[in-house]
Amino acid sequence: MELVASEIVKLPDVETRHYGAGERLDRDTTQQRTRHVYIRDGAIGLRVASGRSASALVEVFGPGRLLSPRLWETKPGLEMESRYATALVPTTTLELPADVFERAVAAHPPLALALASGDVSRCAASLDRLAMLAQRDPLRRVAHTVLLLLERFSGDNGSAPSAQLLVGQELIAGFASLSRQTTNRQLRRLARAGVAAVKRRAVDVRDLGALRGVAGGRRSLGR
Repeated sequence: MELVASEIVKLPDVETRHYGAGERLDRDTTQQRTRHVYIRDGAIGLRVASGRSASALVEVFGPGRLLSPRLWETKPGLEMESRYATALVPTTTLELPADVFERAVAAHPPLALALASGDVSRCAASLDRLAMLAQRDPLRRVAHTVLLLLERFSGDNGSAPSAQLLVGQELIAGFASLSRQTTNRQLRRLARAGVAAVKRRAVDVRDLGALRGVAGGRRSLGR
């Protein structure tokens, strides 16, 4: 997606925005123009309200992802739509009106091809999350969730032997669709086995190969 970023910065009306952790991305109410959001660094979560004060974390997007307006913006007059996006960590974006971006795509075939490739990658990532949610074993689900979040936050496939995920357990639990207590127990199991070290706002994965083995059901851990 480097081509996408290099082309976006050349376009008129592009704006760099900075969001603090937990800050919501709102519609541009001044011009009433929908906009595309390209994530330069950080991460954005797509949420759906599930109660008066609760929300479900539907998807996480990291560096290099382009969010189209239909993915996260609520249309005027459809107040019943509960979908919205928030920054999960301090995040920097490039944002521009959808009509400007669509004209650029129509005039630049390599950009359109890069976007199509990104869409395929995003669909594959969504299927990976569905596969994770289908797992009944909470340990495997948590292990798989950590791997998915590492991939989204770093923008690569995690080929290094170790890695650090700089998020709290609440976010891991939300993405895994598990309770905070269940998630904490499974992370502690990974820690006792030497696979990961659990910190206040981070998980240090000491052995990515072992974590993949747990997620895939090829490695068992004690209680």
